[in-house]
Amino acid sequence: MVGVEDAGRCVMVEYLVVGAGPAGLQMGRFLHRAGRDYLIVEQEPEPASFFRTFPRHRVLSTDDNWLFEGVPFARYSKRSFPDADDLVRYLEDFARPLNVRYGTPVSDLGRYEARHVIVATGKKPHVPGVPGFEHAETYASASTDPTEYAGRRVLIVGRGPSAFETADNIASTARLTHTVGRSVQRISKEGNEFVATIDGTGELRYDKVVVCAGFRRDTALDGPGVHVLGGDSIKAIRHAARALHRSLEAEHHGVPWPHRRLRSRPDALAATIATRASEIPDGLADVVVTQGQHALLYDEMPTTERNGFVVTSTQVRHYRRNELIAVERRLHRKPLERFFSQQLAVPCIS
Repeated sequence: MVGVEDAGRCVMVEYLVVGAGPAGLQMGRFLHRAGRDYLIVEQEPEPASFFRTFPRHRVLSTDDNWLFEGVPFARYSKRSFPDADDLVRYLEDFARPLNVRYGTPVSDLGRYEARHVIVATGKKPHVPGVPGFEHAETYASASTDPTEYAGRRVLIVGRGPSAFETADNIASTARLTHTVGRSVQRISKEGNEFVATIDGTGELRYDKVVVCAGFRRDTALDGPGVHVLGGDSIKAIRHAARALHRSLEAEHHGVPWPHRRLRSRPDALAATIATRASEIPDGLADVVVTQGQHALLYDEMPTTERNGFVVTSTQVRHYRRNELIAVERRLHRKPLERFFSQQLAVPCIS
């Protein structure tokens, strides 16, 4: 069990979830619905602390920001690129029925005798170790007021959403804007100017340099026996949380992984897999196990599974006794039907 200090006494919970962002809240919802004894701890005084600051220009890059088993995000915004504050309101409401303790930082998991600890602490802005970057502003610190860049020569270091978001914000006021990736070798400061040495270009001078190198996951609490939960998008997060919850339910509570029955025929399997492949998130796999005239499809399992037909968004791998015996990368009905016609003649151990 997990011991959590509360006003001088020790409260015991079965599951400790660290972080009340989308990952922690999604896991909390699954645990809540399953009737498990859990607690979410969050160092900030409210949920969704990341999205209260980022993205800096307050526009999300996608409308796919909903979580499983909650009120649809469309009730908060129907825009293709919603305002980040809409997501904050959505996550506040999502968190309301959950057991969350705010203002509770966790810096050392060694203090807890934990059976099940899930770290969902999210990401932090990343600043590469390039010489001179300490002289530059960062995505987290640079002004979002376009007038502060008026008539300036601006170098933006980065090739991801934060870089292009920043470039778009200042495009109408800056004298010129250059956006580059990993080709920056160093930055030096000469008076009020920045001198950037760029591979293949040489030295260029700027009035401002803004490092927008994306985010990296906070690994401070990683360790043996700790379940780490995260993802590069809310879509990835919600699917990863569901897969982790299903794994915990199966391993610790005897709840079978959800599955459905298919006909164990090449045409039936090919039709299902051709549709499912485009829907499977990165890092997860559907698993098809044949049993005589039928097959069982277990959706969105960890890709470490080595049993039967393991289907990802890019290929189908066939395992027999944990040994890889065939791979098909053409995920269309006709190639898949030929693949299954050949492989169904090979016994698949369930």
